[in-house]
Amino acid sequence: MSGLLSNLLRHACVVLVRTQGPVNLGMVARLCGNLGVTDLRLAAPQCEVNCAETRMFSTHSKELILSAPVYPDLPSALHGCSLAIGTSGRNRNPDYGEPLGLPQVPEFLVRRHAGRFALVFGNEADGLTDEELIHCQGWLHLDTYGPNTSYNLSHAVAITLYHLAAMVDQRADPNAPSGSNGLAARPTPRHDIAVRDHRPPSATRDSVALLFDYWLETLARFQYFRRTDRDRFAPQLQHLFNRIDLSEHDVQMLRGMLAQFHLFSFGDRGLPTTPTTPTTPTTPTTPTTPATLTDKTTTPS
Repeated sequence: MSGLLSNLLRHACVVLVRTQGPVNLGMVARLCGNLGVTDLRLAAPQCEVNCAETRMFSTHSKELILSAPVYPDLPSALHGCSLAIGTSGRNRNPDYGEPLGLPQVPEFLVRRHAGRFALVFGNEADGLTDEELIHCQGWLHLDTYGPNTSYNLSHAVAITLYHLAAMVDQRADPNAPSGSNGLAARPTPRHDIAVRDHRPPSATRDSVALLFDYWLETLARFQYFRRTDRDRFAPQLQHLFNRIDLSEHDVQMLRGMLAQFHLFSFGDRGLPTTPTTPTTPTTPTTPTTPATLTDKTTTPS
């Protein structure tokens, strides 16, 4: 059993995108405290974070939500993660990442050699947009068994985190904490996936994003877009990058190749080859776009 799977949620961060309801913010923070997630991030929240409702519903996780970093958008919120799994209340085109059910998530993480990974949840009204989902390498759909086809945001987070936490095989670590009922979790044999120590971890999304931008600028400089539209081509290239499991060495090797093309043709490297400083998150503040409702019961789509 790999270290990743034996402590699955310790390697996870939860990213809430454009959340509209402070009640949901508080509930998700409480869930993170229940299930051992210590990395909670907010991307462009549409409600006040530090308010009475958030604090009340976060219960014992008030510090977690009030100290959660706030990012301007999803790409910057994925800083330091090597893999992102989006969520959707409806089936999406496979071009927007590999479609997954909850039981498939552990194998997907191992197959993609994930280090820290992100579980991304869209807002209550319409979930993740296509423009946001394209930054994820897989997307997760939760089955429903009644006429309603999607869950409330905090409910979707609860189902996802609890299911992944319950997959922990405690035989891999005799000192692993048991549940609050004092009973060790029952192991799930299908998740006894062999360790692949020979393969380095996946590159962070920051590094891949820099490579993606460099690749587009290189194509533009070599006049690739004379016969095709750059804005239409870019999502296709992003889909390709999402399907490929690149290590940091792979990224640097490809950047070196592109730099040599520039050097040979133009006498310079085209773009800086050292990573730039990522967007610095802010502390929770009142957003520029205030929410009109305190909480929404409509669900991520």
